[in-house]
Amino acid sequence: MSRVRRSVFVAITAILGAVHAALVAIPGIWRSWMILIEPLEGMILGPRAGFTAALIGSIAGRIIRPGWGLYPLFGIAEPIGALVTGLIFQGKWKTTLVAYATMLGAYFIHPLGRVLPAWCLWDVYLALALIFASPYAIKGALKERANPKKITPALALASFIGIEADVLTRIFLLIPIGLYKLMGITEEALPLIWMAGALETPIESVISVIATVIIGVPLLITLEKGKILKWPLT
Repeated sequence: MSRVRRSVFVAITAILGAVHAALVAIPGIWRSWMILIEPLEGMILGPRAGFTAALIGSIAGRIIRPGWGLYPLFGIAEPIGALVTGLIFQGKWKTTLVAYATMLGAYFIHPLGRVLPAWCLWDVYLALALIFASPYAIKGALKERANPKKITPALALASFIGIEADVLTRIFLLIPIGLYKLMGITEEALPLIWMAGALETPIESVISVIATVIIGVPLLITLEKGKILKWPLT
């Protein structure tokens, strides 16, 4: 990586990390407005740098707005979401499939995973199914980077799979890792939380996808036509 390229790389990572931190500090519908930037970090920076930017933003945002109890621990889900979006946008769907299968497998192996309503994870199942369709959309987008008709479905798919990976990571931390016990959540209360999540998390995912398409399509086309940088960076 040349000195100029490295400086641009560091600058963009820092900028996206700062935006992420600012959005974490702003309360959203149920979490925060970082859902507006998380997928774009992976698309622009790629999986490795996207993870780094989201991690920096997640930590900094929680320093600004610490939240309650173990809330900061769930911040690791945000860089995972950016990482997965970046992997999908590079066409590395098999790696993403392994990540989804591992976390879902751990969830259903856990005794609570076999008791809690399985239908409540319907949005995660949809994202899992869409992983298989993603290579076709991504291939077209990478071949015609300035074509909005090709980029739009790729951004929509990648962002949805990425933001749902964020959701799945939180579920993984809560149940298989067992954070629900440390948070004082009883097993009796979990079904109600699951049913509420079945309605809440898909709304956040839709907002994230819409924001990614509205912001991301013109942004990526501008970066491509202006030859500012070749996305994803890593």
